[in-house]
Amino acid sequence: MASAQKKISQQNKANYDDKRVHYGFYLALPLTKFNLEHSQEYVNQLDSGSPMTVNARSTPGFYTGLVLNVGLAQYLDFRFVPGVGFYGRTIEYANATQDDGTRGTNNVTISSTMVELPFLLKYKSKRRTNYRMYFVGGVKPGIDLNSEKDNASGDGLRTEKFDLALEYGVGVDIFYPFFKFAPELRFSHGLLNQHIRDNNVYSRSIQRLTNHNISLILFFE
Repeated sequence: MASAQKKISQQNKANYDDKRVHYGFYLALPLTKFNLEHSQEYVNQLDSGSPMTVNARSTPGFYTGLVLNVGLAQYLDFRFVPGVGFYGRTIEYANATQDDGTRGTNNVTISSTMVELPFLLKYKSKRRTNYRMYFVGGVKPGIDLNSEKDNASGDGLRTEKFDLALEYGVGVDIFYPFFKFAPELRFSHGLLNQHIRDNNVYSRSIQRLTNHNISLILFFE
C-alpha cells in the first residue's frame, strides 16, 4: 500500500521549473473564419425582390511552430511561439447572379499562408503532482505570404498582407518522465481590417473583414 501511494505522488521532471529557459514545438488545429461586416451597398440591395446574402463560414486549418519559454517569476512566464499557419477562409454568396443570368450560390475561399509571431504571457497555477493549469494571453502579429494585395485583377476578393490579433486561452501542463505535454484551447481575434475594396459585387458587399480562430494546440516541451 505504501509503495502504491509513493508511485501515485511521485513527480516527473521534479526540477523542471529550476531551469529558466525551455524550448519545444507545437501542432495546432484551428477552426477559422472571417468576422464579416456588411457594406451599405449590401444593406440597400436587401430591399430588392431577390436579394443576395453574404455570410462567412467556419473552416478547419493547421499551423505549427516552435516554443521559447522564459520564466519571469514563480508563476509567470514569457512565451514566444513563432509558427506557420495554413488557412482557407470561406465567404458564401447565396442567391448570387451567375454568368448565365441565373441565381445560385458561390463560395469564395481566400487561402492564406501566415507567418505568425505570437508574444504571450503565461500565468500558471501551483503544480499538483504532475499537473498544472495555466492561462495565456498576448498579441500575434502575422504576415500573409499568399496575399493578393498587389494583384488588382478586379474580379474577386483581396486581403491585406499584415495582421495583428489579440490572443488568450487556457491549458494544462502535464509532466511525463522525459517531456512536458500541454493541450491548450486558444482564441484569436483579429484587430485590423483585412478587406481591400475592389469594384466588383463580391468586394462591394463587404465593409470589414477580420480573422478569428479557435484552436486546439498541443505543446511538447
